[in-house]
Amino acid sequence: MERPVVWQMIKEAIEALNGSASYSEIEDYIIGKWGDVNKGTIEKQIIVVTVNHTSRIHYPENHKPRLSNSNSNYDFLYRTSRGHVVKYDPVKHGIWEVFLNDAGKPAMRKYNEAVSYLFAWNPADFAWAELGRQVEELRESGKLVIRWRCQSHKKVKIGDRAFLVRLGTEPKGIMASGYVTSNSFKARHWKKDKLTDYVLLDLDILLNPDTDPILKIEDLNSGDYPKKIWTPDASGNPIKPELIHDLEEKWFMFTDGANISTAPSGSNDPCRNYTEGQSSEIILTRFERNPYARGACLEHYGYACSVCEFDFKEYYGEIGQNFIHVHHLTQISTAEKPYEVDPVKDLRPVCPNCHAMLHKRKIPYNIAELKSMIKIKKPAYSVTLDNQE
Repeated sequence: MERPVVWQMIKEAIEALNGSASYSEIEDYIIGKWGDVNKGTIEKQIIVVTVNHTSRIHYPENHKPRLSNSNSNYDFLYRTSRGHVVKYDPVKHGIWEVFLNDAGKPAMRKYNEAVSYLFAWNPADFAWAELGRQVEELRESGKLVIRWRCQSHKKVKIGDRAFLVRLGTEPKGIMASGYVTSNSFKARHWKKDKLTDYVLLDLDILLNPDTDPILKIEDLNSGDYPKKIWTPDASGNPIKPELIHDLEEKWFMFTDGANISTAPSGSNDPCRNYTEGQSSEIILTRFERNPYARGACLEHYGYACSVCEFDFKEYYGEIGQNFIHVHHLTQISTAEKPYEVDPVKDLRPVCPNCHAMLHKRKIPYNIAELKSMIKIKKPAYSVTLDNQE
């Protein structure tokens, strides 16, 4: 058997140790299998491949700028405590960046990714008279932008994730999700003679708690979290980063299990457009856009197109980093009954060109069919649409 390099030994070890191990456990595994491997070398290579270890920048493997979800060989461990690592999960652990500082030296930091906020609605304070109509509007048109109060108006930014929780009246729980689509602005309070801070929320899911099931507070409290987290005193508070992965997963599984869809009825079009000011952004269906599903798909398959193998980073450099669409293999409108969506089995990364071609007919082509139609195996270009992060 050909002897692998040390980082490959470490990767094998963490898989064999069920994704979690101390440095010494990794060393014991490697030495037990490969013999006389220097422990010092193993420890240094563990540091090299650990995305959040501050000392990794001192090694040549990490002198070139990159993000930790760019399919590098050297980004597969995450440090949880001194001398202990787990298998790196970009959805759960976030994206980390190796960059050049002002002095031109390698440095690292947590990538400035979107923050998730919890917005609140208490029917006792605000009678949402338009709720039923807006639920139908979103389901029929695939588009709904609403204005909502925001406590964190100085921090919130366009692109941040938003969840809406109903409080005060049963049933209590998460009833909507979407994204912040404006900077904060002042407007008159709905019942007080004063100005207050608002943002616009572009919703991908909106449920009416009086007629639809919602993700209840007791289900959210199934983790080891203080109950107060899901019953905030104000609207628009940031959700702790360590809770985001669990919340996104629970929300995804809940809405999938309840067969909730926001795409227009009978539509096979995977995209919809909305315009905010002068900008236009492509928004995918909830399965393709949901951070949990999208992250799990891209962690498994990477960012190259599953049809033509086009890689935006390879062709355009840094501006193409992490740019790709995600395609749903089974169209929701054609499914005969509700089914559990598996992001690895049911989603695939595709470039915008191939995504459009897959949907050139009412029943979309499958990946293999479109591959067989390609005349030029290595595309020279691809249409650049807005990123689907």
